[in-house]
Amino acid sequence: MPWIDVASRATLAERRWMEVAAGRKAVLLFDIAGSVHATSAICPHHAAFLSQGSFEADMVDCPRHQGRFHIPTGALLRGPACPSLAVYPTKIEDGRVLVEI
Repeated sequence: MPWIDVASRATLAERRWMEVAAGRKAVLLFDIAGSVHATSAICPHHAAFLSQGSFEADMVDCPRHQGRFHIPTGALLRGPACPSLAVYPTKIEDGRVLVEI
């Protein structure tokens, strides 16, 4: 799997979360207490864009059916039954965020 350069670490730290393109995938980046996490930007339940939802602590909420996912693991915490949210490995190199897809 290739590592894809998707964002500046400084920009993510400033925004706390942001949607980026990693190849052909829409990915959400999160800065949680200084650690970088990446998930699919699309809810697995009904294909809503999670960037239009809300982010608090280590959880992201879907704007469509109030599904809530644990960002580090992708586990569904609340909402309609659906698969877990896809999560992707991240690393920082030379001030850049890289995601493995």
